[in-house]
Amino acid sequence: MKERTLSEQEIEYFLDGAEILGTGGGGGRMWANMMLQFLKEKDKEIKIVDPKDVPEDALIVGAAGVGGGVEKEIREKILKKFGRMPGMSDFMKTVYVAEKMMVGYTGEEISAFLAFELGCGNTILPAVVAALGDKPVVDGDCNGRAVPEIELCTLNIVGIPFTPIAIVTPWMETMMVKKVVDYARAEDICRAMAVISGGSCLIMSTPIRGKVLPNSIVLNTITKSIRLGKAIKEAKDKGKDPVEAAVKAIDAYLLFKGKVTHFEREERGGFMWGEHRYEGVDEFEGKKFRIWYKNENQISWLDDKPYVTCPDLLCVMDSKTGKGLSNWGADFAEGREVSVIGVKADKLWRTPKGLEIFNPKHFGFDIEYKPIEEFFK
Repeated sequence: MKERTLSEQEIEYFLDGAEILGTGGGGGRMWANMMLQFLKEKDKEIKIVDPKDVPEDALIVGAAGVGGGVEKEIREKILKKFGRMPGMSDFMKTVYVAEKMMVGYTGEEISAFLAFELGCGNTILPAVVAALGDKPVVDGDCNGRAVPEIELCTLNIVGIPFTPIAIVTPWMETMMVKKVVDYARAEDICRAMAVISGGSCLIMSTPIRGKVLPNSIVLNTITKSIRLGKAIKEAKDKGKDPVEAAVKAIDAYLLFKGKVTHFEREERGGFMWGEHRYEGVDEFEGKKFRIWYKNENQISWLDDKPYVTCPDLLCVMDSKTGKGLSNWGADFAEGREVSVIGVKADKLWRTPKGLEIFNPKHFGFDIEYKPIEEFFK
């Protein structure tokens, strides 16, 4: 395979870009940095391979962390049982176990790993898994953004089974799921394991051949993130507007500029739920904007009218620094100046099957999906 090693600068560019394209989630940057530090201590490098350069008979496997917020009672139960919540060292041990399980099940060595979604943590994870075995990670993912549920996956659109699934909890408990009814059921099983394990578990699944990659995933999203991060860095170095640079770099749309007036978050069922609200500034003075999220940003309203929604991307950036903001930390401090940019979803999500799977109604909202570009005609 024709592989390319990423430099430390390119990895930083990637993190800057993926922090934005992760739409408020996708695994935090701190988590990504901890995995990268682990990789550095092992003296390994991240290599990427273009999906179109993967041999047709090569075996590719997806890897991801599944999880999110859990109720206080569950945390207390974990603490009582194990005396602590799981840490990074626990998580990294699961990588070796899961790979061994998958190789044992398939009877074949894995040629490369694939990210199920685009984001700092959940793209760096398969990249690190691959690098530890001196293998590449595919330059692409199964969404072109981050998503809260397994069934929101381009492999689901094209009809590729999610099984077999190797699940490993931070406590080294293992489960090999050979068959599920559908992707929604796979989500339920993996999420349940994450919840009872304190909020997270590692999965490896969906072994596929290289020949199906180009038509089954969103292509070159690692390269896209690097391009975005580089554009923002160069703009800042020249004293230019990082948001404007981001919009140009990835053909995005500026949806809103404003200040944070409200942010709420609820941890429940292995997910983060909530919304953020803004009041407009500059050309958006006098207008209001709102985003609802389930782990990641899904639906927006402009002056209380439905606006851009999933599967198109809603990305919130700090207006001054260009930093992508996360729903998982304390990024949305009241008064912070932000810019919201929107990005067209990949063509796979624009198909009838794609929109049947991923749209506002999936989350219980009686809102029809309208392509982002139609708001700008």
